[in-house]
Amino acid sequence: MVGWSTGEPRRRRRGAWPGDGRGRGDSAARLIAIILLPALLVTVRARGAVAGAVDGVVESSLRALHQGEFARAVDGFQQAAKASPGAPEPLFFVVFSRWWQLIFAESAISKSDPVFDQAAESTMLAARARLEVEPGNARALAVLGGAQVLRSHLEALRSNYFRSGQEARRGKKALDQALLIDAGLDIALFPAGALNYYADRVPLLVKGLRPLFFFPGGDAALGLGQIRQVAEGHGPFRTDGRLLLAQICADRYQRSYLEALGHFRVALDENPGSPLIAAAIGDLQIRLGEYGAAAGTFAAAIEQAVGDDPERSRHRQWLMLGLAEAQLGDWNVESAEATLRQALLASAPHSSSLRKTARRLEEELGYKRAAVPLLLSVSPGEGASGVPGAIDDAIRADPDAPLPRYLRGRILLLAGRTEEALLSLREAAGTAVGAPPSLSGWIELLSGTAEARLCRLREARTHFRRASGIRHFRAADRGRLELQERGEHAAACAVDESPG
Repeated sequence: MVGWSTGEPRRRRRGAWPGDGRGRGDSAARLIAIILLPALLVTVRARGAVAGAVDGVVESSLRALHQGEFARAVDGFQQAAKASPGAPEPLFFVVFSRWWQLIFAESAISKSDPVFDQAAESTMLAARARLEVEPGNARALAVLGGAQVLRSHLEALRSNYFRSGQEARRGKKALDQALLIDAGLDIALFPAGALNYYADRVPLLVKGLRPLFFFPGGDAALGLGQIRQVAEGHGPFRTDGRLLLAQICADRYQRSYLEALGHFRVALDENPGSPLIAAAIGDLQIRLGEYGAAAGTFAAAIEQAVGDDPERSRHRQWLMLGLAEAQLGDWNVESAEATLRQALLASAPHSSSLRKTARRLEEELGYKRAAVPLLLSVSPGEGASGVPGAIDDAIRADPDAPLPRYLRGRILLLAGRTEEALLSLREAAGTAVGAPPSLSGWIELLSGTAEARLCRLREARTHFRRASGIRHFRAADRGRLELQERGEHAAACAVDESPG
């Protein structure tokens, strides 16, 4: 969700909280920071002392958040807090909504924010006051822990690591206490699950620094189970649970990409027309190299993202960038250029992150635009090889250029001429030093595909592993998916190699 305003999650900032998705490739549609900052997506539902009408306002505001209608969501949360003065749960929503606004803001996180800081203090005071009267109130403990988790993240973004660690430790303690009282409490399961999972997935270096910053340890298996319990339940947090579970399934540890897409689609079914969730689906499809499917996802989302308010304008702008990236990946260069131009002409403000994403797409567009004449050219020599003669001419004219050799290999592979394709791809790889990540990545992916067709599975895995490790290659997860060896190539090779 961050991307609607900033276009770029805070993960590239110094001080990003461990486990927040830091280090992933740049996204064409920065619409999915609700997924990329999952450890902090803490939502609660007003119950108990909160009137039913307030409960309805909170639920409608949560739905607005899932649709990316931030202003309406924030207004609703503020109304709920005013209607129940002193109640901890509605106050938490003010903290949550302000945190959300700060994450989405164009500017950097400031060292202080009076609105957030005051709301966080009021929420924690109200929760502690409730606990003095009702020491075993699990919901008050969950609100207290949730507010501390949010503040922990904000302090990390402010580079206040010591305070961030303290807040995270206190938040975890409160959440654990809440779950001891009520093991099935969604309001506590969700943030506790996120903390448990991501605290166990931080780099070893960060784990070594935990004692210094008092950052709590984690338990990935426990956290994943807690999140799955929320996602597969029937409570008000099931959408958030699905989104978080999908993001975890698609991370570099789980690599359950098809399951992730399934969870995203369930969330979209429950929130029809959500540009945020559609963007999450499209983004994952791009990461898997499924460009045609991604283009369809983004195009449908653009059609549904109607409205003239600033938020919807930003939605459409980022969705159009996603569509342009998908079209470009599928070599629909002319369509991609038109879509990118339309996105940049949109009335929504151009953030620095949007401009950076656009520049990346323009660079890829540049070298692919130069390749179009090679693909479209026809010469008398084409009949013999099945390859446009202009490609062979380009190879002879510049033997060190990887693009013509890649195009030749791609055409031959699509034609089923695997050995010849592999030869061209090997030559392309040998000259691809300094080539754009999208070109280097697909040279490796297609090389792996060719080797797998020839039943050289060890060599195929080597290529897929290389593709998955190329920095800034957006389809790197395609390599990781191929590395799982779902049995397709192995089964085919077993048949091919059998007697008779």
